[in-house]
Amino acid sequence: MTPVPTASQTRDKLHLQLARLFRNKIATGEWPVGQSIPTVEELEALHRVSRTTVRMAVHALVDEGLLETRKRGGTRVMGQPYKPPSFLLPTSWQELVAFGEQIQQITLHTANDCVPPIPSGFPLPGTLAPAYVHFLRVHSHGDARFCLSELYLEQELYPKLQEQLERATLAQALGNDSGQIATARQYLSVVPADELIAEHLGVPLGTPLMQALRWACNPQGLIVYWAKVRFISQYVHMEMDLLK
Repeated sequence: MTPVPTASQTRDKLHLQLARLFRNKIATGEWPVGQSIPTVEELEALHRVSRTTVRMAVHALVDEGLLETRKRGGTRVMGQPYKPPSFLLPTSWQELVAFGEQIQQITLHTANDCVPPIPSGFPLPGTLAPAYVHFLRVHSHGDARFCLSELYLEQELYPKLQEQLERATLAQALGNDSGQIATARQYLSVVPADELIAEHLGVPLGTPLMQALRWACNPQGLIVYWAKVRFISQYVHMEMDLLK
């Protein structure tokens, strides 16, 4: 039986959501630096939450140095939140190979004799091989982790690519042999952070993430590469030519 959240737990989740909203208002300039933000009473009425929840959210941003509360003077914006670099999300195999050169990666886990967990109802894009090597990798920029990859490589290819994979992404290693890839696709969606993401990327459960499901098939239609890649959304963006 799933435990019912207590009032305190619900309030805690709400205050984190509200803090993210307020942080975004500062980042976008809706709440300019040096200006006062709406009163607690106004925020309470606007967002239809308790005064305690509003105060918890405001105090969280005070602790981050973004807000300052003053006696009888309201609350003022003191600075902008850290804005991480935003990488252009790859939209072609060539861009995916090049993307690997911009980021650092750490392999957390590998396992043999695995099968990609293709989502229920998702159209099978090719023929599954009998077994795959599974990689769990975290990607970072500087000290900040922003991406978790669950990757599957057709197992018979692994011995040929093992040395390259010590320093390269799977796409980079496969990209060096153009004969291996006949088709490659990507499916994008927004998903909530789960326990694995919370553990390795340090974001709260339920945080919206950008997810890319990627796969590549060889000329015989065999799926040689499958990936579930989840990004903290502030670190990636998309750009497309609408006239193409």
